[in-house]
Amino acid sequence: MWTRFKPGRGLLVALCAGWAMLVIWLIWLSALGAIHVSEYSFRRLLGGPGYLVAQHLRALPPAQREAGLQALQRQFQFPLSLVARDDVDLAPESDVMLANGLAVQGSSEEIAYYALDEKTLIQMGPMWGSAAMEDVMRQPVFLLAGGACFIPLLLLSLFMWQRRRQRERAMAALIHTIGDMARTPATVLQVVDAEWAPLVEALRQHARQVGAMAERHKEVSQAVSHELRTPLARMRFALALLGRDADQDTRVRLQQRLLRDVGQLEGLVRASLAFARLADAPAVIGHERIALRAWLEEEVAALDGGRCGATLAVTVEDDEFYGDRSLLHLVLRNLLDNAARHGHSQVRLEAHDHGAGQLLLQVDDDGPGIAYEDQERIFEPFVRLSAEQDSGSENDAGGSFGLGLALVKRALHWQQGEIQVSRSPLGGARFSVMLPRRRL
Repeated sequence: MWTRFKPGRGLLVALCAGWAMLVIWLIWLSALGAIHVSEYSFRRLLGGPGYLVAQHLRALPPAQREAGLQALQRQFQFPLSLVARDDVDLAPESDVMLANGLAVQGSSEEIAYYALDEKTLIQMGPMWGSAAMEDVMRQPVFLLAGGACFIPLLLLSLFMWQRRRQRERAMAALIHTIGDMARTPATVLQVVDAEWAPLVEALRQHARQVGAMAERHKEVSQAVSHELRTPLARMRFALALLGRDADQDTRVRLQQRLLRDVGQLEGLVRASLAFARLADAPAVIGHERIALRAWLEEEVAALDGGRCGATLAVTVEDDEFYGDRSLLHLVLRNLLDNAARHGHSQVRLEAHDHGAGQLLLQVDDDGPGIAYEDQERIFEPFVRLSAEQDSGSENDAGGSFGLGLALVKRALHWQQGEIQVSRSPLGGARFSVMLPRRRL
């Protein structure tokens, strides 16, 4: 599992939910603390101040009323002004209310009017803009609401800072591990959070591939080193004998032996290079149309120059399939050469349909066969059985060095095919190759 349950996360979620509810409750209290009255209450509220201002101004000569109003303005937190009745748009019933000494509300809910005389009104407001900010800030509910809104931002900042530190630590650990992996592919990668899981999984897969590749290279290097010892020792011995005074016949035999050993070394190099090329996916895997019967007849005819007497049986409904011709040639050539090498007198190649979109090729011989316990091992590189059961072939693909069947299995892997070995009805070995008619 990539993720681990962290109790702190559940607690954090609960705290955030509780804090959100607290902020909503405080905002609701703040709304209740704001001035919000009905029109009737508003008129009743301003009726008293309007009456007192009107009484004060009526006692003054008309020319001094403006100055008197300015003197009163210092005692009010909302604006006071004198306006002409004709300049104010009021409802028809407002005249009756003004005549009875009541305040009326204008078109704006923030302004009220009180009659000074028949032609002049006292305008009171706008109300809301007149409140001093220091008065608002003195209300505890507003302070609590402001703090409640600020604290989550602080907590979020701290959380993001902590997450960034965690990311930096995780990235530093991954970089360090990748550096170790370059030197030691088997390095154990650290377990990280779910967000890093795809990257870590890719690194694990890469580490496995690098490790497998290193093992293959090590295996091939050891096997090649082992195969080189025998011909090199013979060549050294032959060269030592050539350096001595030897008769002409001896020199000719030694020269022939040297040529055979050189040829064996060249074959080993070619086989090793072919195996190395197939160790990883070819740069380009062909997908060409192949006429099945013609191709099989060509492969059988080329077997040992046509002298081995191999038989071919093709029982398929569709004569076409698709694949990489060079890889398929390598597969069939090694299997046919292997059968011809170990069969006594019979080699048979058959092709059948096998399910939807599958082609079955079977190569049989009448040789000694392959023991059950060796049927998986023969596909490993540089594995050769006893002289009677040697699974290699004498072709250039590397069968004589125990690479022929290893090349077959690797080529089939890139063709998305499979191979199995069993007992043949002819008495020897049967190699069954399953191929898709169309490469997936």
